[in-house]
Amino acid sequence: MNRNWAGYRSSLGCALFIAVVVCVAIQGSRCLGQDAKTDLSDLTLDQLTHAEVYTASRHLQSVVEAPASVTLITAKDIQEHGYRTLAAILQTVRGFYVTNDRNYSSLGVRGFLRPGDYNTRILLLVDGHRLNDNLYDQAMIGTEFPIDVDLIERIEIIRGPVSSLYGSNALFGVINIITKRHRDLPGLQLASAAASYNTKQGRVSYGGQLGPLECLMSGSFYGSRGHNSLFYPVFDNPATNNGIASHTDDDQVANALATLSFRNLTLRSIYGTRDKGIPTGSYDTVFNNPDSRTRDTHGYLDLQYEHTFAGSLNALARVYYDRYTYHGTYVYPSPSDVGQLSPEQDFGDGRWAGIELQVTKTVLDRNRLVSGFEFRDNLLQKQNTYDLNPFTFVFEDRRKSYVAAVYLQDEITFNKYLILNAGMRYDYYSENRNSIDPRAALIYRPAHETAIKLMYGEAFRIPNDYEKYYAVPPNIANPALEPERIWTTEVVWEQQLRAHYSVSTSVFYSRMKDLITQVGTDDQSLVYRNLEQVNSSGAEMELRAELPGWPQWVASYGFQETRDSQTNQFLNDSPRSLAKLNVSEKLPKTNLVTSIDAQYRSRMEALQGGSISPFMLLNVTILDRKLGKHGDLSASVYNLLDKRYSDPASGANPEQSIPQDGRNFQVQLTWNFGSKLSRHQ
Repeated sequence: MNRNWAGYRSSLGCALFIAVVVCVAIQGSRCLGQDAKTDLSDLTLDQLTHAEVYTASRHLQSVVEAPASVTLITAKDIQEHGYRTLAAILQTVRGFYVTNDRNYSSLGVRGFLRPGDYNTRILLLVDGHRLNDNLYDQAMIGTEFPIDVDLIERIEIIRGPVSSLYGSNALFGVINIITKRHRDLPGLQLASAAASYNTKQGRVSYGGQLGPLECLMSGSFYGSRGHNSLFYPVFDNPATNNGIASHTDDDQVANALATLSFRNLTLRSIYGTRDKGIPTGSYDTVFNNPDSRTRDTHGYLDLQYEHTFAGSLNALARVYYDRYTYHGTYVYPSPSDVGQLSPEQDFGDGRWAGIELQVTKTVLDRNRLVSGFEFRDNLLQKQNTYDLNPFTFVFEDRRKSYVAAVYLQDEITFNKYLILNAGMRYDYYSENRNSIDPRAALIYRPAHETAIKLMYGEAFRIPNDYEKYYAVPPNIANPALEPERIWTTEVVWEQQLRAHYSVSTSVFYSRMKDLITQVGTDDQSLVYRNLEQVNSSGAEMELRAELPGWPQWVASYGFQETRDSQTNQFLNDSPRSLAKLNVSEKLPKTNLVTSIDAQYRSRMEALQGGSISPFMLLNVTILDRKLGKHGDLSASVYNLLDKRYSDPASGANPEQSIPQDGRNFQVQLTWNFGSKLSRHQ
């Protein structure tokens, strides 16, 4: 628990010191009125169905007119259901599923989740800023996600290929995290939580305004000792502690967020670092050794200018700088000294900077044009590895690259019944690769309560440096990897039934070529290769209800089949059925809200043969709002039925599956010292 904590404390302390200085300066002057804006947490079902989203088309439009199947998650949802990580939030979304190898969380969408993948086929944005790094293309969604989920105002989830607007990685969708502004969190807010496995968490945040200057500052920490003992049958012998990993599952996190806005300028900064123990003995490391661990750090500065001129012309410009670092320590027996250990040090260092320019203009009252240019300079893409005992240099790869892109989209409103949305993007990569990706959607609205969407899109993913060049045993490099491509056709029917029910149904078919997959070789090595073709088809349905005096609930079911077209075999790590139920109810004459989440995942094939058993989880949260007029108190029990279940292992693990947590709890207290409470309180 204390490992490297001094460094975390120092980083967090610097962030909090800056926050306090700015906040004290602003607090010295009386905060002015808050800007008006739509608060999704206060909307009725009808209003939420027609709420506006930005990510689907890079401009605001209603959900029913967006050229995609869209899900919105609000701050109210996060608080009422006691979600602790972004992974826990996405686990409740229809068609999505999450696995965890006790180091990283992996996201599957509509049957696609490949072993050894780091969420490379989902594009993760924070306030429109690309979070996938330039070494592994990783979208971090577990405790490694660099933002406290209590600072999320809403999440826009756009399904389907969106490379026509966002380029590489947007194969199965785009997730845009919209963080809170000062008006969402006015004044000082403190939060503290305690949970199972000796877990503690704290946060201090401040939002304020001084004239046209607005700010939100926040710093958080999270520390968990993890399980005292985890049992892995593959290591069940006296030489490896009878398969019990003791005190090797710890997790330590620190992060900070700062947002400063002045008129049309917004400066955002995010910094997050996580240090995680690895209890699974992956990559043939010494089992039950607490020194095997990974550290991930990601921070960025993002300056954005946005202004709407006369004549419906909107201009947006963004300049940014990111740095991501990875440090893995893997403990092996020393090859030259019997009984001694030889830690392997594995490093990744990625730095990149870029600019984005975008113009939105309505022409002839019917055409809304969106055009843009992006340039990203990968200043450093470095991977290196060495052993300590004896010191042996193992691997180094150092590169630079860049990507430039232009895109154009036209949204044509023929009449109140029919909208055509079509766009295309051209990406050029310095490694002499390019891609042209179109997307088109025809949206038919025969009535105010009905929307029928027919959509087609193409997307691509460039193989990342880790997949192509990493060559530390048991991994083998494969510089000949080709980009993977996907072609998707989808039909969506969205219907509001009277004032209190809505239903969304979608049917989709995807064809994927050159799918990049990590496979084992005859000599037990691991290498990334292109599969010939994968086909996926399926359907999803979601029903929402919001009856006055009754619980609010969302139920969804998704069915899909994803097969290798050569062998006609189902892909591993691909469940055919997913079912979700989220229920929330405010108890009469109280400030108590009770929420229930139920999730079912069907059986799926394991990488090493056999299968992963199906399971159902049940989570319950009770929230007391306005505790003492200024506080919120929530208590959550996760895996209430104490279900024993596992997630699939990758080729790096000797196990077929990784056991997950049984019943566990969390209690959280949030206290507000602002001039008025947040709208969500």
